Amino acid sequence: MQDRTMQEIRTNTSLVGPHAGMFDAWFALYERYAAERGARPDRRIGGMLWRWLLDGTYRVAGVIAVDNRKEIVGFAHFRPYPNTLNGTEACWLDDLYVAESHRDSDLAERLVEHVCNTSRKRGWTEVNWVSVNEPALRGIYDKIATRTELETYRIELA
Repeated sequence: MQDRTMQEIRTNTSLVGPHAGMFDAWFALYERYAAERGARPDRRIGGMLWRWLLDGTYRVAGVIAVDNRKEIVGFAHFRPYPNTLNGTEACWLDDLYVAESHRDSDLAERLVEHVCNTSRKRGWTEVNWVSVNEPALRGIYDKIATRTELETYRIELA
């Protein structure tokens, strides 16, 4: 990732932690994110994730982007995992989403930078995530991270 401080990045958003009173606005954006990924979370599922974020269950953490009108325009959800190949703890970035209105900004980079800074402070050794194969996303990610040779496979159990 390029060495930039948060102060050097010029956007009209603030990054804040999730807190009580934000659920409805966060869930509206989370629903859009999930729909773009082919999922349909209901309020029960959203409520469960929100409790994890507020309580730190499974050590899940989050950062939320709020614009100057106090609207939620992006988020990142992340957590530690044991890296069994080198015996360290690393970060898994589960969800990264920016509202359509802010996709031409550097908000995705700011969210990832925040996750990286938090990970460093916690002593985690790297940040990993998977992404859909969209050229716009790959363009952003290729600037800030190294693409690996790994592919994701899934077996649905339920």
